[in-house]
Amino acid sequence: MNQTEKAIPSFLKVEEGLQIGDYLPNIMIPDNDSIDLYDCINDYLLVATISTSCAPCLPAMEAIDIFIQQYLGINFLLFIETEESTFEKAKQVFHHSARIYHATDDVLFGQLKTRGYPWAYGLNAEGQIITMEHVGSLESLEKLFFPFKRFLNP
Repeated sequence: MNQTEKAIPSFLKVEEGLQIGDYLPNIMIPDNDSIDLYDCINDYLLVATISTSCAPCLPAMEAIDIFIQQYLGINFLLFIETEESTFEKAKQVFHHSARIYHATDDVLFGQLKTRGYPWAYGLNAEGQIITMEHVGSLESLEKLFFPFKRFLNP
């Protein structure tokens, strides 16, 4: 058997995440049984994921808060992976206009196919991924949002 014929054991296979052009799954918003993700989309939607147990997420939280304040009214959802007891404290870090939801790793990695934290997707009106970024800085958030800036009210 040559090298190309050898099978990779399943535990060594890395699941491919979503790609630009794919559609983000229309998941039910955690902690809100009456809203699906696609219910939140108008012309676009930015979806970011962070964890309170990830070191790069700490500066990302600050960048996300600054970004939300720069673009008040932006269509932005933030899913935070954390312990239930920490969620309310984590929410207090962000501007009052932020839409923040508690989510588990199962939702973020299993359903949304997040590639790690902090991660974000930019979706068009149909839920198709137009941009995706590791969003650890204000610059990366700006890059994620760039194709959608035209939808902001002046």
